[in-house]
Amino acid sequence: MRGLLAAEVLKVTRRPMTWIALGILLAIMATLRILLIAVSFVPLPAADQQPIPVNPFVDLVTLPGAVADALNFLPSTGVFALLVVAASTAGTEFAWGTIVPLLCRGASRSQLVLAKAAVTIGLVVLYLLPTVALGLLLGAVASQLHDGSIPLEWIRERWLDLLFGLVRSFWATVPYVLAATALAILFRSSALAMGTVLAYVIVEQVGFGMFQLLRPMLANTTWSWIASIIDWILLGANANELTGLTTRTFLAASAQLGELPASEAHPWRAALVLAAYAIGFLALALAAIRRDVGTRPASS
Repeated sequence: MRGLLAAEVLKVTRRPMTWIALGILLAIMATLRILLIAVSFVPLPAADQQPIPVNPFVDLVTLPGAVADALNFLPSTGVFALLVVAASTAGTEFAWGTIVPLLCRGASRSQLVLAKAAVTIGLVVLYLLPTVALGLLLGAVASQLHDGSIPLEWIRERWLDLLFGLVRSFWATVPYVLAATALAILFRSSALAMGTVLAYVIVEQVGFGMFQLLRPMLANTTWSWIASIIDWILLGANANELTGLTTRTFLAASAQLGELPASEAHPWRAALVLAAYAIGFLALALAAIRRDVGTRPASS
């Protein structure tokens, strides 16, 4: 198992795609945050056309409010790049035909899947830490520009919230990368796995966003049970519950943003549902690898 794990780590770290995707994510995050910082200096007119004394975007870009966006970037925007890398990591073995000599050397199929799953989960950590670090750095720059100093007292007071936020962001992303890995092994195609998972994520995000607008209409009606079922079964709904808790933790005290509404769902329930998905996708990958493997490379 140790040899398989070391080989998978070597494959991932030596592939240019791993670092190119991370670089693209960091560039996107920096661009979006710099634009938001620029907007935070623009006076926003109120309803009577008088400028608002304090731009509400200031709390989003300065510390500690900027911590929420830094932690939630990977589970939201960054998950797309991470899914591409995860699917490619698992699917290219079949596309290049390297899975055959690997198995011929006596490698356990179950251990091979577990090694690939462990490496893809490690990719979440590899992508999460730099994006959070960049978000905190840009938050410090924005704080210096707006306040003339970088607040550090929040680290002593809220370091535990920061740690929990990292864990929540990590756990909200793990089921997606395991889904990409499982589908790549099931379809034996990285391209098909990428398309399936990315299509699901896009449809889920758009559909769940539209459903949130309709949710008040279903409240106190005979159809209110639909909202409960969606909250239980959708990956995005449970992942949003965890990331939403991070947002409420670091932005709820903002006077400009107002009190952020709390969710009725308990975060532990969301964590357990995501764990069930992760175990299910891992079981799917273990079952899919049991099928016969052709001696010829499969299509990518």
